[in-house]
Amino acid sequence: MDKKKSTTRPPLQSIAEIRRIYSAIFNQKDTPPPKSILITSGSKGEGKTTLACNLAALAAREKGKKVLIIDYNGFSPTVHSQFGIPELSSPHAPGSPFDEIAQVPDMEGLSILTAAAFSRIEAWENNGSHKEMPYFIQEAKARYDQIFIDASAAYPTNHKMNDPITLGKAVDGVILIALTHATPKAKTKKACYALQSCGAAVLGIVANEWKNPLIRQKQS
Repeated sequence: MDKKKSTTRPPLQSIAEIRRIYSAIFNQKDTPPPKSILITSGSKGEGKTTLACNLAALAAREKGKKVLIIDYNGFSPTVHSQFGIPELSSPHAPGSPFDEIAQVPDMEGLSILTAAAFSRIEAWENNGSHKEMPYFIQEAKARYDQIFIDASAAYPTNHKMNDPITLGKAVDGVILIALTHATPKAKTKKACYALQSCGAAVLGIVANEWKNPLIRQKQS
């Protein structure tokens, strides 16, 4: 297998399921499709990055959308490695954080803002142009068809992490992901309640690695 292709084009794992999730998000009746989606979870290690990367790749590759994927997990950034993009940034360079957005190689329509580039947003805010991350989201929505934000887990809280609860109200919708038979339901419920209490629109919960018990019975 070509090594470069595997790093720049993450496979759409269970592509049928990714298409169903995408359709459920963007094809709801009587509801305008969201442009900015935050993906988080109740605890770490539940597949947030995989889901965010797959949705972004699907939107760009199959739907022909102009897509931006943002790595909002400063504690454990991995989106850049999924697409073969360097994480390096110039935190003190002049200009806006949009200067740090990179085109994903061999994938037309898909761009990425790495976690390291968020230090540019802080510098941007200090210049007085904008005061909060939500302003960046609003401007990004004017430039891109769809925005996917890979955030850290809601819990445990850590002062070094970018808080998905705080950002939840600045986006059009939030997707929670839970690892089936591993994540305590109480953690997912707690994260969902915290997001809704802060004004976020929780669009749904994705059960990662869920297996249909009826299929298992037929196979056995």
